[in-house]
Amino acid sequence: MSGQGADQQPCKKQKVVTPAGKSTQDDELKRFYRSWAWKREHRPDKERFHRPYKHAMTVPGSDAPITLSIRQKKFGPEGFASTVWDSAIVAAKYAERWPQLFAGKRCCDLSAGCGLVAVVMAKLGATVAATDLALNLPLLTDNCKDNGVPDVAVVEHRWGCEPQEQLAEPFDVIVACDVMYIDELVPDLVKSLLLLSHPGSTILIAHGRNRPAEPAFKKAAAQQGVSIELVPGDELDEVYQCSDVDVLRLRRLPATDEQKAQGAISS
Repeated sequence: MSGQGADQQPCKKQKVVTPAGKSTQDDELKRFYRSWAWKREHRPDKERFHRPYKHAMTVPGSDAPITLSIRQKKFGPEGFASTVWDSAIVAAKYAERWPQLFAGKRCCDLSAGCGLVAVVMAKLGATVAATDLALNLPLLTDNCKDNGVPDVAVVEHRWGCEPQEQLAEPFDVIVACDVMYIDELVPDLVKSLLLLSHPGSTILIAHGRNRPAEPAFKKAAAQQGVSIELVPGDELDEVYQCSDVDVLRLRRLPATDEQKAQGAISS
């Protein structure tokens, strides 16, 4: 599989879908109906804002599944962080399928919103920091505590700003969901990804239809020596994937002499 080592295998309870380009029309139809059962953007307000989102997962080493309960609320002045988006579910299920990529690692859920991905990574054995804007932190903090992972460091971070002390040590894995919505914020987003990562970091960005800044982001990332690849469908969870959510895998390339001179990328 692209991006996975030969000794890294998915969680045995997960099936692998037919590789892209080889699926039949029936396969696509089945995949659509499976995704429609869990997708949330078509759900009524009571499910998206008032009731907690229930997320079933199996923790490695345990046969008994657990259910996470992620509280939500109506959108506030700081944006759309208070509901669980489809992209966060796809990213969380990716992590569950590849727990060895997160266990024992220092991980960051950047712009974590309700904190689903942060909670899942912590349950998989990662040391986790979850960031967002100040007004979004109380809900994020409550969800981490209520789901039994109070050690998640909940930290305010605005893209482009110097990281606070809890974020000063670079992360092995950074996950961000639905962060490509405004062209003007792209330089700050790329700057934060560089500040929070090291050359060996894996950065995963999941996003749905709200991605108008994706072309600008790809251009800016390439200029800073960051490679981008689309995570193929056969690496994602068989059920928790859909046609309108993509997961990108980013890695920092060795810095050029010009970039080193400009201090754009740390070694």
